[in-house]
Amino acid sequence: MSHAAWKDFHTLESFIAHEQVLHRESRGLFSNVLRRIGLATKIIAAKVQRAGLLEMLGDHGAINVQGEQQKKLDIIANDVLKATFKWMPSIAGLASEEEDAFVRLPPRPAGEDRYVVMFDPLDGSSNIDANVSVGTIFSVQRCVSRDGKTHLEDFLQPVRTQEAAGYVLYGPCTMLVYTTGHGVHMFILDPEIGEYVLARESIRVPDSCKCLSVNLMNYPKWDVATQRFVDHLQKGVEPRYQKTTHRYIGSLVSDFHRNLMYGGIFLYPAESKSGKGKLRLLYEAAPLAMLAEQAGAGATTGRTRIMDLTPRELHERVPLVIGNLREIELYERFVGEQDRGPHK
Repeated sequence: MSHAAWKDFHTLESFIAHEQVLHRESRGLFSNVLRRIGLATKIIAAKVQRAGLLEMLGDHGAINVQGEQQKKLDIIANDVLKATFKWMPSIAGLASEEEDAFVRLPPRPAGEDRYVVMFDPLDGSSNIDANVSVGTIFSVQRCVSRDGKTHLEDFLQPVRTQEAAGYVLYGPCTMLVYTTGHGVHMFILDPEIGEYVLARESIRVPDSCKCLSVNLMNYPKWDVATQRFVDHLQKGVEPRYQKTTHRYIGSLVSDFHRNLMYGGIFLYPAESKSGKGKLRLLYEAAPLAMLAEQAGAGATTGRTRIMDLTPRELHERVPLVIGNLREIELYERFVGEQDRGPHK
């Protein structure tokens, strides 16, 4: 459907309402979750834009469960999201990158459909003092437990069972990008009316590798397969890579969004010595993988499709390579060759 065809229901609110009409079995519970995400991120956007004026920049003075220095805005964004969902009957629990354990919300009668929401409140916050774009990443799962209470198993479900995923980018304008498994849609926050307005519907990643997004200073720490892959793209021997440029912001949401718009590949591979990745499966890799696949791209650890993973713990970390399918397949081929024996 063309953008013009949405002229009568082009805000996030009306778009959600229209989706409910298309899916008549919906009782509106899940739609309310998306509405609350819209509300929470409007509040966070306002805080981010006024951070300097309200002295909210800088470190909070505490270390989170990830072993990272928390920023003042990390805490504020986390508190806003928790407060927004706290009294929603359809929400059973929350899990945040900034919290040691998941948050249980009041129990409800057994058998009711309820959801858990997982989020990175402010991705890229380490760069916020330099006025770099940051964002909120979220994922929604339907509870598997039916006793009206919240359990760890509700969060540790297969990635492929996500009900929705998305992010909000706080940049020159505030953008909400999300999917419920029926395409990827982008909304821009119009400050004049205070509403998210549909900007692009059913986004597809261009089939071009315009951007290579990776921290090249980590090159000596990578395994041979990753080094070969990056060398292959940078040398530009194939016509496809002759115009590929290196673009790395260091804010995952920003890097992913640029590649979603232009085409490209983002890498945060495992270090060769530890074999471990850095990015969090529940709060970063899983939701972005769902978005990527819905937009015609892909995501992998190098050996396993991200959407085929099942988390074992709340703060599990994984390697992440995400972007155009041709590059995903090429990277997996290099990894496969490495696993089969020395490259000759």
